[in-house]
Amino acid sequence: ATGYSSKYVNSGEIENKGIELTLFGTPVKTKNFSWDMSVNWTKNTNKVISLFDGIDNLQIQAFQGGVTFNATVGEPYGTLRARSRVTDGNGNYIIASSGYYMTEADQIIGNIQPAWLAGINNTLKFGDLSLGFLIDMRKGGTVFSLDQYYGMGTGLYPETVGLNAKGNPKRDHVSDGGGVLLEGVTETGEVNTKYVNGDRYSGAYYWGRGNDRYAYDASYIKLREASLGYAIPKALASKIAASSATLSVFGRNLWIIQKNTPYSDPEEGLGAGNVQGYQAGSYPTVKVYGVKLNLNF
Repeated sequence: ATGYSSKYVNSGEIENKGIELTLFGTPVKTKNFSWDMSVNWTKNTNKVISLFDGIDNLQIQAFQGGVTFNATVGEPYGTLRARSRVTDGNGNYIIASSGYYMTEADQIIGNIQPAWLAGINNTLKFGDLSLGFLIDMRKGGTVFSLDQYYGMGTGLYPETVGLNAKGNPKRDHVSDGGGVLLEGVTETGEVNTKYVNGDRYSGAYYWGRGNDRYAYDASYIKLREASLGYAIPKALASKIAASSATLSVFGRNLWIIQKNTPYSDPEEGLGAGNVQGYQAGSYPTVKVYGVKLNLNF
């Protein structure tokens, strides 16, 4: 009788189509040595089919930096939208008469969904010694770095320091021969030749001048885990009433072999829940080392 101001609805339909493949094998096997391997590869194609009452986009979360996390009809779940640089038909960024990038608001700058995930687990045994290691891989997906957004805008990172093409410090004023030349073409298609100031947050590195600059490919290759074990002789294990015993040392998150995110782990984020693809105040990944004794009775 009094009406209502809001309501909750089950408003989205999402389609997932995927495949997972696992391969086991022993590339080498001799009397004293063996190499066992397992490979896992997964691919999931995700798509938002529809939203409530004809809505084309649902904003799930808004972040600092003018970035939003969205469900967009016709796109994979988790589109990231922000102010983005404008390009011409040849993929060149267009530079306005001011010398700065031309930008357009509320553009898709990426999506959190990876193209595929894979892992390669290896176990090498030589006599009583065993070495195991896991290579973990991700291809694709996007992550936005607020750390880069603020760090570049305030001159924190080394990219904001140095000499320009004229041989002068970037942070000197343009009138003194300094400044930064942004790569791109003018609106008439000519190569940009106008320098802009890089000595303050409102200059060339200013975070408002194309936030897509701080969206990165979240691909990586990692040495996720490694272990070295020694099978204690049964005669020695029997002294403590054990049928077998193995002593090993291990480590996890040991090495990021390849990544595209500067100064951070591409897996680092605000959480692992519904909203991902955003980094703020990223900490280094914690490495874990340990010693393990397995006893069988």
